[in-house]
Amino acid sequence: MTEIPPPSAATTIYFGFGSNMWKQQVKNRCHTSEYLGITRLLGYRWFIAAQGGANIMKGSNDDEVWGLAYSLRSEDEAELDIIERVPVHFNKEILQAELWEPAGDGKPADPTQIPRKVAVLVYISHERTAVGKPRDEYVIRMNNAIPDALSSGVPLAYIENVVRKWIPPNDGE
Repeated sequence: MTEIPPPSAATTIYFGFGSNMWKQQVKNRCHTSEYLGITRLLGYRWFIAAQGGANIMKGSNDDEVWGLAYSLRSEDEAELDIIERVPVHFNKEILQAELWEPAGDGKPADPTQIPRKVAVLVYISHERTAVGKPRDEYVIRMNNAIPDALSSGVPLAYIENVVRKWIPPNDGE
């Protein structure tokens, strides 16, 4: 069984809610990152912004955004800041979220269990809230992220009822 080390003071818990649910993409971008589990942010909603990528915004108490949590060292966070074009496209915020760690023995996290409350780093734009269509390349990346999200324990209902409203399946799915 692989133990997930708790983040040290030198790491941040990052909440990936769009194409950064694709574990290989995060590993390519943030070389020392470690997958920690699935995460839910209450009171926010997920959408595709006019620029063609995912964003989140404050919503109703019934809204929620699911994603994957990763530990980031400072060099990973600095790399992600460049990729996310902070502060031009996104800003960084620390928000309270719920985290479910993998069940062990290769089993995914179980969102029916009681989560741990954690502070997470979120890349969010309060200015880019106009709704749009996803860029073609973003659809491809999201269709790589969705299987990782599902196999990690993100509820199928969330993928079907939220993400798939915006992201069509790849041809042949």
